[in-house]
Amino acid sequence: MARESVSYTPIVEIRGASVLITGAGRGIGRALARSLAAEGARLTLVARTRSDLDALAAEVRERGGAAVVHAGDIRRPEVCAAAVARAVEAHGGLQVLVNNAAVATFTKVGETSDDDWARVIETNLTAPFRLTRAALPHLSERGGHVVMISSLAGQNAVAGMASYCASKAALDHFAACLMLEVRHQGVKVTTIAPGSVATGFGGRSEASPQDAWMLQAEDIAATVLHVLRMRDDAHLSRAEMRPLRPQKRS
Repeated sequence: MARESVSYTPIVEIRGASVLITGAGRGIGRALARSLAAEGARLTLVARTRSDLDALAAEVRERGGAAVVHAGDIRRPEVCAAAVARAVEAHGGLQVLVNNAAVATFTKVGETSDDDWARVIETNLTAPFRLTRAALPHLSERGGHVVMISSLAGQNAVAGMASYCASKAALDHFAACLMLEVRHQGVKVTTIAPGSVATGFGGRSEASPQDAWMLQAEDIAATVLHVLRMRDDAHLSRAEMRPLRPQKRS
């Protein structure tokens, strides 16, 4: 008996897809933008620093890609709503939302101020909620994908990073609940949880020879591309990434 052929069409065709990336100006977000642009995606780049976004958008356009920018602090509700509206207006819709922007404080609980706690939770958790809520009506029109860039810190406790760990743990659960709500609407939700990544996160320099053992931003971008290319009935809901040879603690 002949076996039925299986369709390998992805739920989102990357070429021509409208993709919104937060935290796009640096690090993982910038690597994501470059990789997706190279595959023909049409980008909406969101971050606080306009000059970073303008430089990246110019680079994308010079290589024949399409990119618009939206500068603003995603802790503000109006910035989230306007970013989604900008993507829809510029590219005729929205198929992929990448919630990548994140901040951290490196202080013990007893030394963490209300403002620092709120800054981390609002950026890492509340903003992805608002952006996703605004994006869902557009993502469900023809099938879409929400990608959450989380962290292994969401499952692994780190002394001095309670607010960051708490925000990523909550983001993981938010993504899992969202996946159950929207999967039958043709919307995929994938959480990418990397370990140590060689970026400027935490105020360090963007690149350092001492970081060679870490994951690279391009590793995360490659994983996102792989997830987006999966056939429409296959759903990778969570991917964890680690450096192969982490530094040994003394």
